[in-house]
Amino acid sequence: MKLAVLFALVTLALCCSSVSAGICPAFLHVIQQLLMGTVSDYIEATEPFNPDFAMRNSGVLMKESLDKLPQMAKENVMKLTKKIISSPQCN
Repeated sequence: MKLAVLFALVTLALCCSSVSAGICPAFLHVIQQLLMGTVSDYIEATEPFNPDFAMRNSGVLMKESLDKLPQMAKENVMKLTKKIISSPQCN
């Protein structure tokens, strides 16, 4: 659970930073596939960004760790992510 919370916080920090004028829909799709999809869904979502071998393997390791969380925990992390992204602090 700690990995999922850490990941969500880092994601939200990136999404809500002053550098980010808007949320990239492809980024949100990758996050959704990371939390809710299969390993192959996640790999497919990241393909347009041409990850190198190390990036792909590291992402798959993270995906496999997140897959060990209960489904409800993953759904709640997605809900929190969407709630924070749509909040006034991120707009």
